[in-house]
Amino acid sequence: MTDAVDVNGGALPQPPEWVAGELGGATGKGIRVAVIDSGWDRRIDEPRVLPGVGFVDPDDDFAMARNDDDNDVLGHGTACADLVLRIAPDARVIPVKVFGKVLETSPGTLHAALLWALEAGVQVINVSLGTRLEGTLHPLYAACEKARRAGIIVVAAGHNANDWSYPAIFENVIGVSAAKFDSPFHFRYRPNHAMECQAWGVEQPVLWVGGGRPVKHGTSFAAPNVAGIVALIKERHPEATLDDVREMLARFALEVDHSAAEEDEEPAVQPSDAAAGG
Repeated sequence: MTDAVDVNGGALPQPPEWVAGELGGATGKGIRVAVIDSGWDRRIDEPRVLPGVGFVDPDDDFAMARNDDDNDVLGHGTACADLVLRIAPDARVIPVKVFGKVLETSPGTLHAALLWALEAGVQVINVSLGTRLEGTLHPLYAACEKARRAGIIVVAAGHNANDWSYPAIFENVIGVSAAKFDSPFHFRYRPNHAMECQAWGVEQPVLWVGGGRPVKHGTSFAAPNVAGIVALIKERHPEATLDDVREMLARFALEVDHSAAEEDEEPAVQPSDAAAGG
């Protein structure tokens, strides 16, 4: 790590050699990342976080109502957005608020947020949440497939218990699990697993509401590190497809783990009748 400090008081990570070499020193310039989460703490002045959108009814966390309220009262979304920017400091983040006063939302709200993000001019979407409700499989898969066909890369956090959840296990999404690393640029690539990337999500300092930096754990905070790396890839290779991005992630990984997935691990999902439409 370098001793440099970013505008929000966090130590800036030192990019590894592949950022300067294979990605030409990419910083995320020109890339927009939608962070579907609890918004951004608007008390923290951060011009790289653009005006976003809210999908939460102020009177009912589980009712959907589109509005301009992207303010984060929980910290979760602020942390995820800041993690993206620590990897890709010249990117821009658009907060898409689906959590209100609790870290729970409805599947319909998540689906609506994904569809909105697809039309927002972003190149990367970070989803640090998931669901195990079977009825959500087809609409969520269709939205992620629409993203793939548009060249938008969706990065999603897997379940914290190393269990499966949608959309992380979709084959058109980069699924992320958590482990401990000493840099947010470090990750393990596991091509035979639905959660193909394992990134820093254990004992990781994150920006929180009010500007503090508590140490947090979870896949939610591993996924934005990968989303930031994808933003660097998309700056250098704007036409990169999901397959191209996967190939580069395997090349840049600290380790490529070719072990087979456990028998009880859910395989990557590709519903035969889930169409993206259009």
